[in-house]
Amino acid sequence: MSGSERYGAMTFVRDRFGQLREGRVYPCSDGEVARKVAEDRVEQGWAPGAAAFLRRGGGEFDEGETVTLAAFGEVPAEVRDQMPF
Repeated sequence: MSGSERYGAMTFVRDRFGQLREGRVYPCSDGEVARKVAEDRVEQGWAPGAAAFLRRGGGEFDEGETVTLAAFGEVPAEVRDQMPF
């Protein structure tokens, strides 16, 4: 992993109106760990949805290109649309 690539898992939760919104971000060491964290958050009932992702470029999670590696449970359509396959 280069210094400009960061992996993470993001949960999605429902707000008081029932809409999905971003939850917590969990920084991860690699793509497999990110997938496992995202899957576990959904399977254990902590969130209705979660996604594992790779962020390229930029120094922080709010900069650069995002590639969704895997999605579990209920996630916004645009998150699934970022999957490379």
